[in-house]
Amino acid sequence: MPGADLQWDLFLRGAVASLLLFHLLHLALPGARPAARLALGGWTLSLIAYLFCQEPAMMLALPRPLTLLALSLCVSSTAWMWVAARALFNDDFAFSLPVGLALGAMAALGLAARAPHLPELAGAIPLELMGSLLVLHGAAMLAFTAATLWELMRGWQDDLVAPRRAARRWGAMLIGVYALVAVLVEVALLGRPAGRVLPLLHVAGIGSVTLALALLVARRSLADVIGEPMAAPQPAVAALPAQPPVASAALQRLTKAMSAERLYRREGLTLAALAETLGLGEAALRGLINQQLGYRNFNDFLHHYRLQEASERLAAEDLPILTIALECGYGSIGPFNRAFKQRMGMTPSEFRGAARLARA
Repeated sequence: MPGADLQWDLFLRGAVASLLLFHLLHLALPGARPAARLALGGWTLSLIAYLFCQEPAMMLALPRPLTLLALSLCVSSTAWMWVAARALFNDDFAFSLPVGLALGAMAALGLAARAPHLPELAGAIPLELMGSLLVLHGAAMLAFTAATLWELMRGWQDDLVAPRRAARRWGAMLIGVYALVAVLVEVALLGRPAGRVLPLLHVAGIGSVTLALALLVARRSLADVIGEPMAAPQPAVAALPAQPPVASAALQRLTKAMSAERLYRREGLTLAALAETLGLGEAALRGLINQQLGYRNFNDFLHHYRLQEASERLAAEDLPILTIALECGYGSIGPFNRAFKQRMGMTPSEFRGAARLARA
């Protein structure tokens, strides 16, 4: 019977790995948002590594560099999950030094905690530290899982992309909750044998989530979920590009409310508040802004109008930059400076200087 159990174990792991490879191949195809695709691909690879790192015989059969790479991906899987969540739901995501340091630190901590099982690291770390390192690694796994759930929830209301909202609701939230439960179980079993049933249930859970994501991708397509953000305007003294032509009564009302009535000046304006003002449902307004105007995030929609007014006033007025930022709807100078620099390619001060130089 043990041989039969092993066969079922390997079959299940191979089937789940095949589903993960399906996602990995889709992510490797050329498409928009390469940083997001790379982050999602890294997380997928970490899950594949996790499936086989639990089989010592299989790991020993691999060349030593591949074994260390697989273990590094395995022990840092929750960190990769956090990076993938940030990348998928933040259209401006890019790999940075802090992100790389977080991934590297998680991999190093996980490898150090398992040093006695690695010939290259055996004896490098005192045995009395092993228990503390395991607990620390478990705490880091919980922290990254909690951070992932925060990434999923914090931008829910402002997300305008229907497939991505579906991914949040049915896919990403399921991943986050399941990962949290799995990490709690793994931390509770530190230093104790887990048996054969619990790891198999864990693999089956990963397979169920992966299959659900495969069905979502098959129905919506990966490009719809990842999407392509609006192109940033080129640095110039001129205002941001104008909105597309008006095409419906609802769009006319929305355009009038933003352009003529300047509702965007309301600090903390939410999609729900704007929908109530316009007499529209939230879903209808979300679809209008996304499908008619091309915005993927409600804050980006607000930034368009706020930065358009701000750029015009910076070029024509001598008021302090903070005053203009506050009057355009920003609560403080920090968010205004970041949004302006990201979309215009220069700071407000540099923009004002360029405008004055052009006039001169």
